[in-house]
Amino acid sequence: MNFFAEQDHARRNTKWLVLLFVIAVIILIGLSNILIAACLWMFESTSPLDLPDNRSFFSADILVFVSLVMTSIIIFAIAFKWFQLKDGGRRIAESLGGQRILPNSQNPEQQQILNVVEEMALASGMPVPSVYLLKDEIGINAFAAGHTPADAVIGITQGALEQLNRDQLQGVVAHEFSHILNGDMRLNVRLIALLSGIVFVANLGEFLLHTQRYSGSSSSRTKSNDVRVAAAGIGLLALGWIGMFFANMIKAAISRQREYLADASAVQFTRNPEGIADALKIIGGYDAGSGLRTPLSQEASHMFIGDARRLGSFFATHPAIKSRIKRILPRWDGALIKRDIKKVAKPIYSKTSQQKANQHRQEQLKKTVFVAAAAEAAIDALENKSEKAEFSLSENTVTVSGELAHLPDGLLSLAHDPCGVISVVYALLLSDEEAQRNKQLDDIKDNLSKSSRIDETLKAWQWIVSVDKSYRLPLLELSFPALKCMSAKQHQRFMDNLRSLIKADQQVDMYEWCLYHLVKHYLSHQFEKVERSRPIFSSIPEIAEPFSVVLSSLAYFGHGEDKDIQRAFGIGANSIGLYTISLLPKEQCQVEHFGPAVKKLANAYPQIKQRILRALVACVCLDKQLTVLENEMIRCIAAVMDCPGPQISLGVRRP
Repeated sequence: MNFFAEQDHARRNTKWLVLLFVIAVIILIGLSNILIAACLWMFESTSPLDLPDNRSFFSADILVFVSLVMTSIIIFAIAFKWFQLKDGGRRIAESLGGQRILPNSQNPEQQQILNVVEEMALASGMPVPSVYLLKDEIGINAFAAGHTPADAVIGITQGALEQLNRDQLQGVVAHEFSHILNGDMRLNVRLIALLSGIVFVANLGEFLLHTQRYSGSSSSRTKSNDVRVAAAGIGLLALGWIGMFFANMIKAAISRQREYLADASAVQFTRNPEGIADALKIIGGYDAGSGLRTPLSQEASHMFIGDARRLGSFFATHPAIKSRIKRILPRWDGALIKRDIKKVAKPIYSKTSQQKANQHRQEQLKKTVFVAAAAEAAIDALENKSEKAEFSLSENTVTVSGELAHLPDGLLSLAHDPCGVISVVYALLLSDEEAQRNKQLDDIKDNLSKSSRIDETLKAWQWIVSVDKSYRLPLLELSFPALKCMSAKQHQRFMDNLRSLIKADQQVDMYEWCLYHLVKHYLSHQFEKVERSRPIFSSIPEIAEPFSVVLSSLAYFGHGEDKDIQRAFGIGANSIGLYTISLLPKEQCQVEHFGPAVKKLANAYPQIKQRILRALVACVCLDKQLTVLENEMIRCIAAVMDCPGPQISLGVRRP
């Protein structure tokens, strides 16, 4: 599956969404004018509006006035909802009643879902998202929310943790990762904001009726006014119901086919159709189904893997469960899996002590066989197999699972600890030279929250230097959920310390730049006001200048001989169709030039980003080897561009 093409498809869906929304607004404005005219006709003698002499209830003045008022109400509601959702997935999950599962949670059920999410994230080439638990929901459901992969979260109900085994959870999580990677997640957030505008009219009508219910005035004039206000409230409520009709229709039109696509992606990711199919069978045979009790599930119903609200088939945001299962398993006999509601949560490993459960988590994490199909999906999006740049795979392929298998248990535990994780990141920046390392620690010791942090950082550094440098990147990606548990003050101090560690030697190398910007990119959405990249460049020539800087930098960092540098640059330039650009001088390809160029490329359209990454992969893989730094640069570029990171299966050449 080409996720870049799916992102473009999701973007086109946004255009249809806007068109449907505009049509719905026009109809609501027309009905509002009819409602106002009816009210004026009923209460002609006491109308507060200054009617024209001809007493026309459909005059241009009234039409313009009502249209402006309705448009203003809708725009205000959309702007308010968008402001609420600006923090991305975290805000949506919390509004639905979700609570963040700490990365070092001791609950076996929570450990299992964290483990599954980690596997899928690293396999699909993106950092590990935070996981939120809807602990008061007994229905089986899950969702992915956020604007970009940087602020994405995975949400899951308590019922799903209680009723699904590991394979079924993996299918559900793979389904949600598809929504992240193919652009549905961003579309779903926009859908919530836009539709809140036309649904808000119903809320306004309910408010007017509520105020009249508790009105205690008894004068005849006041009662007359109360009747008018109540009539207006009923009218607005009726308009709101019509708005909800259009909202449900729009959600159904946009979401249904995307659910089929996500189910197919889950099978492709896991290579186990039984996982997602059995999860759907359990939802279909479960007493509580996939329904949610939170009232806010109505506006977010299209984000879940199953129907959060039971509506008629015409308005359902999801295809029928049986239809979805039949597409996954064409020979399915139609039998569902019956499950009873568990009144009390029963741990999956009920006979395992907490100590053994922790040991089980570490073993599972280290022995993970990451999903090959997810890597294939990323590679298929990058490689054009009709081109000449095809690469043979080395027997010494370095996979993420192989990297994690060599990480010490203590280091993995520290990376999952919200208190200790910052020591891991600090350790990743410490110099191999003792004098320089001591200077780095001296520069940050006054800005540490605990005096013991220096010893903890040194211990983490000793663990890190005991394994190969290629393990640095997956370790950092595993650390992000714990890093997101910091407070805003802790984050500011943390970023100050990172800058101090990097600048201790008065220079910034490419590895330091990549690490710092990966951390900044994935944490800033939670702690800072950031300007998201917007698709501006829709053609290859528009990105020629920044692309030549990035491609030249990769050619220099990945190859030593002049002829190899020139050949690598040429292959990358030709594969994207830029035949006239030339290799830049090395002094124009330093970190201070590389960074701004990558940020410009982030403003390309998804299909252009696909071609950019494909060209960069062709450049670094000229010698059919991949250095650790090349891999880190490619992954950092993909992250800043908000793209799935490519899993390049080539032998790693140690620098």
